[in-house]
Amino acid sequence: MFKLNKLASLQIFQLIRYAAFVVIGIGFAKLYLSQTEIGQFETFILISGMVSFFWVSGIINAMLSVYPNKNAETQKAILTSTFLSLTIFTLLAAAFLYCFSANLFTFLHKPGDHRIANLSIIYLLLTGPSFIIEYVLFLNEKNKAVILYGSVMAILSVALALVPVALHYPIEYAMWGLISVAGIKLIVAVIVLQKFATLKPNINLLLKTMAENLKLSAPLIASVFVAGSAEYIDGLIVKTQFDDPSLALYRYGAKELPVLLIIANTFSTSMIPAIAANLETGLKELKEKSAKMMHVFFPLTIILMPLSPFLYKYVFNSGFLYSSLIFDIYLLLAIPRLLFPQTILMGMQKTSFLLLSSVLEIIINVSLSIYLAQQIGLPGIAIGTFVAYTFDKIFLISVNRFYSKIPVSKYVPLIPYFVYVILTFVSFFCSLQVLKNC
Repeated sequence: MFKLNKLASLQIFQLIRYAAFVVIGIGFAKLYLSQTEIGQFETFILISGMVSFFWVSGIINAMLSVYPNKNAETQKAILTSTFLSLTIFTLLAAAFLYCFSANLFTFLHKPGDHRIANLSIIYLLLTGPSFIIEYVLFLNEKNKAVILYGSVMAILSVALALVPVALHYPIEYAMWGLISVAGIKLIVAVIVLQKFATLKPNINLLLKTMAENLKLSAPLIASVFVAGSAEYIDGLIVKTQFDDPSLALYRYGAKELPVLLIIANTFSTSMIPAIAANLETGLKELKEKSAKMMHVFFPLTIILMPLSPFLYKYVFNSGFLYSSLIFDIYLLLAIPRLLFPQTILMGMQKTSFLLLSSVLEIIINVSLSIYLAQQIGLPGIAIGTFVAYTFDKIFLISVNRFYSKIPVSKYVPLIPYFVYVILTFVSFFCSLQVLKNC
């Protein structure tokens, strides 16, 4: 019998949330919404995520690292201080977006899109503090509640985004639908905090835990900002170099294998304590478990690539066939994604190398993506992302090898890995031939 544990519940939650936006995208395509309107909706999502992803991740990760070893009173204070930290950063991000959105869209040559920024600000104000909900439930081992909450919010998101479009209302009504769901999430956040935290904490303890959270989260925020901004930079490059229909085509294609992305990130985080506790046994465990992941996700990638033109043609519509090429390039990210040198460095608390590597990755990504976009169009941006992300993993592997004296063979099953890499590229070129014939 399958036993639902904390890790599985959080992974399922992330999959449900991702699936909701995939269903919304498919629904827009099936309802024959124009690519311009889809591009406007994607801009709405892009803007709110662009100014929040890094501090949300940094603050949440800091909370997760300090919560387990505290007493009950301090744990409640940590949850409350995390909620307040998220609220403060939400207000700052919203203020920043309000002040500079007009300049942003002028830079993007889309001055008329400032109304979308206003909707994004409202959405951000409601969603920012509510990101804590699933993690409060996770820390308190409310595994079924995590999935139930994710399922209800996903159903509401899909319904309130698609029904207005089906009734032929403008795309802004779909945005208001997601804003309504965000409002519900904020109410749920307050209810959850009343149960598991305290809204009347000891002020001195609250200020102390809040200061500790922000101190610990500051380097994480910086690292996540640099490492995670590639998706948003790519979106800005598309908005700058191309039109809204092109943004829709790109965003629909720029999807990694979702199960891999979620499981790989969760796996990397969960292995940090094992590396920190005992490096030798931790490396052995990392190698064994990553090998099992390779045997699952590389075959999925290899099979999915040649099928992607048909999937995009029939799941979406023929107007999104070109997106399958972007999707195939993003599927290549399985090659670096299934390497975990960053886990070792985090376990050994050598995080400065992570920040340096992230800075170099962004420089490569931006410069190469802009250059290739001018040379070969939208696929060039995706290729730039793949090259930059691969560089990041090679750099970190080199740090482990030459600085920490840990050879790659200690934590990567090299022979099956390189066999899978070759087969993945063969599958990619087969997919190009399929696309030509569609």
